Amino acid sequence: MAGGSIDRYLLAEKAGSEGVWDWDLRTDTLYLSPRFKDFLGLPPAVTGGPDNRPDDWLALVHPDDVDWLHASFEGQMVGLSVPFQIEHRVRRADQPDLALKSDGWRWLACRGTAVMDDTGDPVRLVGSVSDITERKRAERELRRSEERYALAAAASNDGLYDWDLAAGRVYYSPRWRSLLGLSEAEVGDSPAEWLDRVAPEDRPALLQALDRLGERRDAPFEIEYRIRHADGGLRWMACRGVAVLSAEGRPVRLVGSQADVTDRKLAEQRLRDSEERYALAAAGAADGLWDWRIDTGEVYYSPRWREMMGCRDEALAGTLVDWMKRVEPLDRPGLNTAISLHLSGQREHLQHECRMRHADGGTLWVLIRGLAVRGADGRAVRMAGSMTDITARKRAEEQLLFDAVHDTMTGLPNRTLLLDRISQALDRNRRGGGRLFAAVIVDLDRFKSINDALGTPTGDRLLKAIAERLKEVRRIGDTLARLSADEFGVLIDDIGDASDAVEAAERIAQAIARPVTLDGHDLVVTASIGVALSATGYDRAEDMLRDASLAMYRAKSGGRARIDLFDANLRRQAMAVMRTEAELRAALEQGQLRLHYQPIVTLEDGAVAGFEALMRWEHPERGLVPPGDFIPLAEESGLIVPMGRWALREAARQAACWQARFPRPQPLFISVNVSSRQFRDDDLVGLVREVLAESGIAPSSLKLELTESLLMEDPDRCRERMMEIRAMDVRLSIDDFGTGYSSLAYLHRFPVDTLKIDRSFVRAISSGESNAAIVQVIATLASILQLDAVAEGVETAEEAGFLQDIRCKYAQGFHFARPTPPEGIERLLAECPARYAAPAG
Repeated sequence: MAGGSIDRYLLAEKAGSEGVWDWDLRTDTLYLSPRFKDFLGLPPAVTGGPDNRPDDWLALVHPDDVDWLHASFEGQMVGLSVPFQIEHRVRRADQPDLALKSDGWRWLACRGTAVMDDTGDPVRLVGSVSDITERKRAERELRRSEERYALAAAASNDGLYDWDLAAGRVYYSPRWRSLLGLSEAEVGDSPAEWLDRVAPEDRPALLQALDRLGERRDAPFEIEYRIRHADGGLRWMACRGVAVLSAEGRPVRLVGSQADVTDRKLAEQRLRDSEERYALAAAGAADGLWDWRIDTGEVYYSPRWREMMGCRDEALAGTLVDWMKRVEPLDRPGLNTAISLHLSGQREHLQHECRMRHADGGTLWVLIRGLAVRGADGRAVRMAGSMTDITARKRAEEQLLFDAVHDTMTGLPNRTLLLDRISQALDRNRRGGGRLFAAVIVDLDRFKSINDALGTPTGDRLLKAIAERLKEVRRIGDTLARLSADEFGVLIDDIGDASDAVEAAERIAQAIARPVTLDGHDLVVTASIGVALSATGYDRAEDMLRDASLAMYRAKSGGRARIDLFDANLRRQAMAVMRTEAELRAALEQGQLRLHYQPIVTLEDGAVAGFEALMRWEHPERGLVPPGDFIPLAEESGLIVPMGRWALREAARQAACWQARFPRPQPLFISVNVSSRQFRDDDLVGLVREVLAESGIAPSSLKLELTESLLMEDPDRCRERMMEIRAMDVRLSIDDFGTGYSSLAYLHRFPVDTLKIDRSFVRAISSGESNAAIVQVIATLASILQLDAVAEGVETAEEAGFLQDIRCKYAQGFHFARPTPPEGIERLLAECPARYAAPAG
């Protein structure tokens, strides 16, 4: 690296807190800045000495992280335009023993990007690193803290404590201290801060309860005792707790809470002074207490009741009127009715929920319970009970109700609420009081590619931005909903004709199409929009939304970024698809499926090396149905799974027959396509094992063809399944290579044997397009990686000759043979295979 560059790196490093690195791919040397070397525990560079090698860094990376770091490098080297950012662990070279400890690894945040030469090839990887170990430790401590609070919450929701028995330290929550009138500075972390404040008469019982805590694992302990307050007085506390046990069953922590129950204890004391009053109050509840003498109209309110309502003693008269005027006017009739029903004997207890106004002007929900005392004649003379603040529960219920009909991310209504609004509009039309309206489905085009490229968090932010735009263009009275990940629905109410609906859809499309800037990226999204009009005639909201979806799918299949109106022809097409699906199910059951086989030849000598099995449908009325007319439907409906199982068994059986009739030193192989749904949903490993056992063919003569997109859906799970299949000596091919991700990273990770070159690249050989060079690149890549290459769609002698010249091993296509039924293949194998040789020169 030039001296000027190093000086700039050093100056930049002094200005910040990051280390920098520069990997020269041409010389495979790596410059590490002084700060980066300090992160790794490497000695400073010798003046005039050589640069580092990449292994000086990579050998110190945690084994679980090194593959991801390699993948990040490789992604840059194959032209990924977005710089990578990854967090990984390293050990210090000068302290190797520390890595043996769980906390001995340091965490680095590494960022980097490729530097290209004039031809677009990567020549350097440059980037920076920062030490984020302390942040990671803070996150770990935060998780511990969250666990502490969760355990404490299991015991109570008042003043929390967490006693570490091994360390002899206790964590006291701010609420715990405030119950005793103490500040943070006045309380340490010793158990004595708690136990020494407990009244001497109550301390033995508390200690005994704590000692027994580890013996009972099925329930927390609970004890009440007096404790000294900061003002010198004694307060009653209800203490609850649970034990956290070690793997050996020994208590290692005590976690719980204490609540101030002084009001209740005082109430109990007054109950003893007036047994009748407090016996009735205890029968009602143990929260805010009240006692109503019906003959005099006098009402007793406990201190807790007054506190709950924010009332000072002089602000609350001891009458029922003073209580009732605090009840929300809309709720008073219901409470009065509940009281009357209990007093008349029609209900055994009083239990009613209502809203009450707090002294500060706010509103709280309360649960009122009560029980009447009756005279000899059965007439109620007194009623006592409790009042519980249930505001938090009511708000939670309201939130649950809101969440049930709203999307949590955007806050928009969901499908359920949109269907309800459409149903209401249909009801108005049936009653003759409604105008024309429209249901609109908006599906974002290629949203998944944005998610894949920039990540789900960026995708979520994009959806929120689009939702806000749709809110802006929505008319008052219309309903906007989010139906799925990238799909929105709109009820456009009160329109004159179809043109009004189309105009509204155009406003939606224009709002979505405006660029959205996120993280320095200008993202442009289009939408495919389907519209269904109420004039079509609907009985159910689901049918109207379904027809809008059909129109949207037609818009998407017509090229995306389109608006389409539903018509009756669309429904007929949908019905035709349903009929085709039913016929396809019958075809599977009645044996109408067939396999045709296309030869795969060795280009060197033109000999048939194997076959690709291709599925056909022999329809009793339509004749031979090509795969393009039914395979996509089979994928969508899930029928591809049993169809794929049948195809694999049949192809293996046929291969066994041909191998027996036409023996060769290298047995004929058979290639079978595996759909993404079959790979994901079926027990493919078990199926392959059964097929090998049933057919008796050599595992190496069976090839399974997978698509590039399939490998990227869940790379770790795919790799695991592929390794299991490869362990049986079955071969694996990547179909249509070059049209998807074409990442060197997955070729490195996955146990692939063969690359199949897509026909679009092969066709470019004859047309003279630049894509022809890709064929040679793929063939060379396969040779370097010791993989086989198969060129698909070879139709001319010129193409075959070109492939032979670049030493592509295999080819298939109409130039050699079309897909043929089994009997045609047998005639072909009996003839001289030399006729398929590519012409010389």
